[in-house]
Amino acid sequence: MFSFITDRGWKAVWTAVTLASFAVMFALNFLFGSPGGLVWWSMIKIFLLALQFGGVTAYLFRKNLKKALVSFWITVLCLGLLSLIAPVLAPFAKVVMNTEDTSFEMATPLFLLLTGVTASWLIPGPKGRMAVRILWAVFVLLYCLIQFTYIGYFGLTHALISVNMMLALAQTNLHEALEYISVNIPLLNLVLAVAALFALSYVIFRVSGYFFVGPRDVSGRTKKGVVLILIFEVAALIFCFSQTRIAQTVAQTQDTVKSFIEYQHMVEERRHNVINNKHLSNKLKHAPDGVYVLIIGESETRDHMGVYGYPRDNTPFETEAAENKDYTFFTHAYSSYTQTVQSLTYALTQKNQYNKIPLVDAYSIIDMARAAGFRTTWISNQSRFGIWDTPIGAIGSACDDQHWMNDYIGTGVQTKDYDSILVPQLQKVDPNNRRQLIVIHLMGSHVSYWDRYPHAGFYKYPLDQSKTRSKDQVMIDEYDNSVLYTDHVLSEIMNVAINHLHADEVMYFSDHGELVTQNPGHNADQFEFQMVHIPFWIYTSPEYQKKHPAEFAAMKRRKNWLFTNDMAYDTLMGSMGLTSVKYDPTCDFFSRKYDKDITNMMTMYGNIWLREDVKALGTNYKNQ
Repeated sequence: MFSFITDRGWKAVWTAVTLASFAVMFALNFLFGSPGGLVWWSMIKIFLLALQFGGVTAYLFRKNLKKALVSFWITVLCLGLLSLIAPVLAPFAKVVMNTEDTSFEMATPLFLLLTGVTASWLIPGPKGRMAVRILWAVFVLLYCLIQFTYIGYFGLTHALISVNMMLALAQTNLHEALEYISVNIPLLNLVLAVAALFALSYVIFRVSGYFFVGPRDVSGRTKKGVVLILIFEVAALIFCFSQTRIAQTVAQTQDTVKSFIEYQHMVEERRHNVINNKHLSNKLKHAPDGVYVLIIGESETRDHMGVYGYPRDNTPFETEAAENKDYTFFTHAYSSYTQTVQSLTYALTQKNQYNKIPLVDAYSIIDMARAAGFRTTWISNQSRFGIWDTPIGAIGSACDDQHWMNDYIGTGVQTKDYDSILVPQLQKVDPNNRRQLIVIHLMGSHVSYWDRYPHAGFYKYPLDQSKTRSKDQVMIDEYDNSVLYTDHVLSEIMNVAINHLHADEVMYFSDHGELVTQNPGHNADQFEFQMVHIPFWIYTSPEYQKKHPAEFAAMKRRKNWLFTNDMAYDTLMGSMGLTSVKYDPTCDFFSRKYDKDITNMMTMYGNIWLREDVKALGTNYKNQ
């Protein structure tokens, strides 16, 4: 490419710029990369970048293209600064990026720049080069978008883009995304960010017109050299980008989603043959009859429930129920994760934080109940199919009877009906069948909170509506109103469960909690314990208590013990008497063999110890 540089002066320029560029990139790489040593081949990659910067500079300098030279280095500076966004933010987000990671971040936009410049050499005529510029500018725009997203996400969460964020995005739709934006991002800030993104991309595009140049007549030998250099640059660009944090995060997310989809396919395969599995059936057929109801809440944290000591009386039914000996309210329950799919795939299956069972091999509570001859019913106000057909929908689809009241497909948490729509479906269940498992999945308190309850009768907070409120207080008021409505729905469900179905046991817990602030949510990247503080209570009929006195005594004795909802599967299996197979008594909350306590209990898929929740548990907590 640079065979025309033969004069010693231009070679000196090339050499000087190469060495200076390498020294600067080496220093930045060392400064922003975490300690741990330098990777030699990463340094070679940086040197090859510097070598090409020197060559382009020497060519432009030799041709006396001053504007092109200045604009080229302005673009290098802009793209170089953008490449440092993730490495600069990483320490503040408590993310480790070593020197190799940093070198990939730095090299990606610079190889993109050099690819565009080199390609312009091979395209004859102004129209051809304009086409190259436009295509190149589109890639620059996408790159800038990624970097702006880093900044915006860090501003909201003080975290870098992660698998947690990507998984949440995978379960999100346009409606939910707009809800999130409206709640968390001021419109002016969003408009300014979009304007800045396009302005920067436009400036880079205009500036590139000065240095997307080359000799009018390129010899065949030189053109072959340029082609080889272009092939190298494209390969280097693709490889470097594949190693950036954003690319690695997307790849890890795809692997996680793939595992969920594999589980879904496994559930589909089991749906029709599990009931005919003689091994399971023979092991489970002697389980006693009973009617069991499992109610799953959504985004409800016990920190905002009157029954758990919250100063507002937004749980009148549950507060009264807590005084009834037939109900047991557990004070220290946690979710295993801060997002629905991750939490409930563990809660409803053998898989939990404390075993090594692969998710694809984990039987669900529906599988086991059906194998034992229980009639299974799923009643839900959540979408049956998420953006990638959630495993929760797959588990529910294995039930004998299904009532999916939310008819939106691929639209996440959007719903046109309040949770009370589920009650009539529960009334349709045959009370004469004394061998049943019924699962009810609420929409609960998922944002936007004001869409989760009818304002007539449930717009209780603020008590004084004449006062001006901060956005933070508005969110708290709206969330507390949604909790009030959920309490009402629970009272209606319990009325049917007790008086119509004569249920032996009803279990209620939320999938996860919620951080209720001006910018509310349950993003794992913003983890606080309130996001995993969940309500958990159980109703047992007087008849059930007489038949299972030891279990009932354990409930009362352990109401202040630690519990994570990924043990709901084994706990419910124990209550139903399905203890002969696919059951772990050490994870059954009411079993004599239950072995979980402050020393070994975790949340966030085993990444955070519950003992770190000093605010809720104190420093001297122990099972009592």
